Amino acid sequence: MSKELELLQSKIFNNCDKLLKIDSNKINIVADFGNESHIELKNKDRGCRIYPYYFSEIPIYEFEWDGCPIFKISSNDVKRQVEIIKSWILKRTIPSKIQIQFPEIELNKLAKYYEKGVGIKGEFIESWNETEETHFNPIEYPSDKEAIKLIKEMRAKGLNNSLRIGTRLSWLILSRTRRHIIDDNTPHVGIYFLGNNRMKIYSNLNDENNEQEIEVKYGEHLEKLVKELLKEEIK
Repeated sequence: MSKELELLQSKIFNNCDKLLKIDSNKINIVADFGNESHIELKNKDRGCRIYPYYFSEIPIYEFEWDGCPIFKISSNDVKRQVEIIKSWILKRTIPSKIQIQFPEIELNKLAKYYEKGVGIKGEFIESWNETEETHFNPIEYPSDKEAIKLIKEMRAKGLNNSLRIGTRLSWLILSRTRRHIIDDNTPHVGIYFLGNNRMKIYSNLNDENNEQEIEVKYGEHLEKLVKELLKEEIK
């Protein structure tokens, strides 16, 4: 895999030697997961990760803003991709304009937030949208109605602007992380729906773990935990 990465990296630099002077232009080898090894091009908060063989014979170019994917393209046309890389990384073209320059680009939902300067807020909001739309099905599973009810109560309080929400096994997880991956040491609040309008709340805050069973609603106990969680730094 390293030879393929080196060859593609060489082709990219031959088409634009200015990329040699950016903050990062390296090859990352991921042990045991060769198809995740990639070329990293990064300058300040703009970047591009290139995966030559990520489950495909056609390289995948994933363009990022502050570490957040904004759009990706699968292509064998190195010259065309270098033009996009130059526009994104060197010229710092905003998403809406780079899409006009290169019509093959399909922006994801977060592009509009980053263009408006509220990228992290957008990451949080879209995590709520995705969780509500894809992880619960109240028509097929009536018990999911309780989860949707609670999510809507929390959204009404504006928590979707400042917390990430997601699922972990059968738990609903609230955190201040920008990405979905958290571990047991990450401050978070977990919610498990027991049925009959009951839920179990687990919290890992201030180096303390607590559990309590309560009614499914955004009441005093959950509100207190959320206030503590909001004191955590966004990471």
